[in-house]
Amino acid sequence: MVMKMGKSIFWLWRLKYVLLVLVLLVLLGISILISTAWLSGDNTEQESEAFVEQIRDMSSLATSQAYVKAVIEQTDNQFFGQNISINLPGTQRRLLLVVPGTVLAGVDLEKITEDDVRLDAEAQKIEITIPRSTLLQDPAIDLGNIQAFSVEGLFRSNVNWEEGFEIAAQAQDMIKEEATDQGLLSQADKNAERVLSEFFKLAGYEATILFEDE
Repeated sequence: MVMKMGKSIFWLWRLKYVLLVLVLLVLLGISILISTAWLSGDNTEQESEAFVEQIRDMSSLATSQAYVKAVIEQTDNQFFGQNISINLPGTQRRLLLVVPGTVLAGVDLEKITEDDVRLDAEAQKIEITIPRSTLLQDPAIDLGNIQAFSVEGLFRSNVNWEEGFEIAAQAQDMIKEEATDQGLLSQADKNAERVLSEFFKLAGYEATILFEDE
């Protein structure tokens, strides 16, 4: 059996904030908490600790999403159900699978420590260093929308769907690679910077967001 991995098609590129109403409520609550701490006269060290704890509570911040279609082409030869190594007339099958999947990228905020936060409470400015964005999970394959196209030989049966789904699992690596090549992580970094800046703005701070490799 010869399997040829076709080039992934970046069919639909969707970049958006994945911030649900719950996250917005958390941000609002955090801003109120920090503003209250500021008005009550807490010192800079305590405020810095409060920032770090609340940022960690946000866990992984998903800031970009991509919808990718991977194309997998498979060619094999069988004679009455048995694999054969030669291409006899009527024994070859070509199977083309179009496998869609969704990828999420974002920042792991649980890695942030107090050393990553520099706070000027008097000037109400904050500088924070965050990790670069990564893929937050394996691509979620949309099994309901997998398309299979098959050209059967004279002695071949129709597409075996279980076989098709096994091949579809291999599409995950292709989807990851294509999403990364198309700039998903770079866009996720930009979105994370924007989201965190707005987050600190809610708390009354002017924020500078840096990345670990800067």
